[in-house]
Amino acid sequence: MDNLTSQPAHLRLAIAPGVSSSQLSALLALQRAEEPEVSIAFFEVAGDELLDGLREGLYDVGVSLQGSSDPALQTQPLWIEHMAVAMPLRFPLLDQASLTIADLQDYPIFRWRAETCSSLDHRLLSHLPADQQNLQYVTSFEMMALWVSAGYGVGVSAQSRIKRAHGWGISMRPLDDGPYEIVTHLHRPQGQANSVSERFERRALQIAKSVAS
Repeated sequence: MDNLTSQPAHLRLAIAPGVSSSQLSALLALQRAEEPEVSIAFFEVAGDELLDGLREGLYDVGVSLQGSSDPALQTQPLWIEHMAVAMPLRFPLLDQASLTIADLQDYPIFRWRAETCSSLDHRLLSHLPADQQNLQYVTSFEMMALWVSAGYGVGVSAQSRIKRAHGWGISMRPLDDGPYEIVTHLHRPQGQANSVSERFERRALQIAKSVAS
């Protein structure tokens, strides 16, 4: 049995952009409550860099929206986020309870690249007029919300993020021609016994189960 107080315990945690903040916050709060003696070093890195760092031993655990079939890594899906449409509070489509991608083709659409959803982006590109620059990418959800709340177009992002931004002057409508989903994954190096990482993974799965129930 591990003697958790015999020596300082550390966890090098890499986090990629786009991971849902509410579930991650709940996971980190649970980690802190159950193992306050474990110090966590955070690294904010892009998806490919995160996976490379795990292979090279730079990180103990990674959390990202990117799946992996690399046999050198152990990958677990955690929680799922559904994508939705963010609109200004005064907008022609507000009278509709839900929307499709086709409904958006006449409006500028803002997307945050970090929220990787290949099925959504493929559908967006296939429906937008070829001679117009309707799809615009932004560097953060906050930047997307800024343009949307100011009335410059609509945004497509995770439902939970849009709901939390209601106070910024944004309404949310679900997309019903999907499913369009982003999945958060937990990654660990395969075959490396690390009790701190294993316990962190168990807590992540616990949070994922509570979200799904």
